[in-house]
Amino acid sequence: MALDLGKITSQIDEMGRVLAERAGRQSKTLPAARELLHHFANQQEELRRIAESEPGEKQLGCAIPGDEALDAQFPAPSLPEQVTIVASDGSQIYPDQHGMAFYYAINIGTVVYRHGSGEAPEVASEPTLYYTEDQVYPNGSPVNADRISAQRDLAEMQELARLALREPSAGPPRIALGDGSLLIWLRRKEIPDDQQDQILEGYLGYLDRLRGEDLPVAAFVSRPRSAEVVALLYLAYLEPEARQNVTQLSDTQFRGLADRALFGFLKPGERSAYFVRSMASNRQYRDRGHAVTFFYLNTGTDLARVEVPQWVARQPARLDLVHATVYDQCIYNNGYPYVLTRADELAVILGDEREALETRIVQSLMRHGLPWPELSRKAQQKQVARWRRRR
Repeated sequence: MALDLGKITSQIDEMGRVLAERAGRQSKTLPAARELLHHFANQQEELRRIAESEPGEKQLGCAIPGDEALDAQFPAPSLPEQVTIVASDGSQIYPDQHGMAFYYAINIGTVVYRHGSGEAPEVASEPTLYYTEDQVYPNGSPVNADRISAQRDLAEMQELARLALREPSAGPPRIALGDGSLLIWLRRKEIPDDQQDQILEGYLGYLDRLRGEDLPVAAFVSRPRSAEVVALLYLAYLEPEARQNVTQLSDTQFRGLADRALFGFLKPGERSAYFVRSMASNRQYRDRGHAVTFFYLNTGTDLARVEVPQWVARQPARLDLVHATVYDQCIYNNGYPYVLTRADELAVILGDEREALETRIVQSLMRHGLPWPELSRKAQQKQVARWRRRR
């Protein structure tokens, strides 16, 4: 056995002690955080002033309150008899410099579920292979995982918007649902500026189209770890002159306390008030009219975070539709939306599928007169060593 558990026994025991200590600390700080939530529940204007202060006056990123009482509990609205839910999810094969060819692949799984129609869900997957010089060596350097992940997020939104907008506006209400954050993840140091601009422009363009049809779009975050509301409450608790000195919650008594715990008082089906994501991560979306907002939802088995653009949050009927639809999808699927489970099932690329793809690639290379491609010596020797270990 390569992993010698005996050598990390003491670390495993120490891990248990540290996590127990953290849980004990949070059980003491949670009541104080909830007391602040109730205290500031109706002071939205003052809290917005604190949260939207210019950089230099405040360093800690925090949520911005909406128009609802911070400690509100909204029960699940009734779901329309019919509603069309479109979901997408994606997966990828990252390029392997030691493989038989340098390429990558993205696969997008989609589901169109017409609730109340009696029809079976419409499912599909859309795979794309990337292998040309400009795709795998953008700007002359090998494509990196961050660039591919952002491209996958863009492709997920593209399919989501395409299928949702295809449904007739005169028919049942429509909702587009994705997995993870509504913010596309762009690592500034890893992706050149021109590529970032291109990806973000495309992504926001699809949100523009959805807003143009007044078609609500939402994203589901399972087991969220963010603490933007906790951060807001802590800053409000401090004296103004002390706020600029706080750079992270780990330096405070609320370290490790997440919003998910703060809103643990929500009953099954209830959602919290909605909040706008911090300025730092949200500025370009806000400038375009798509400021990302979120609320917490008790799915019946867990507390999830649901993100929507602010133009959805500000329309009670649209927000109710998202709330009712997501909760209904979670009730019968162990606290996670059924349509997202199916979309993931369609998107994921399994090991045997990757092997079949590699075989087809080798056959294509040879058919076009190229010699039999080989793994790098490093990859060959790893395969031999792992085969011996399995034996």
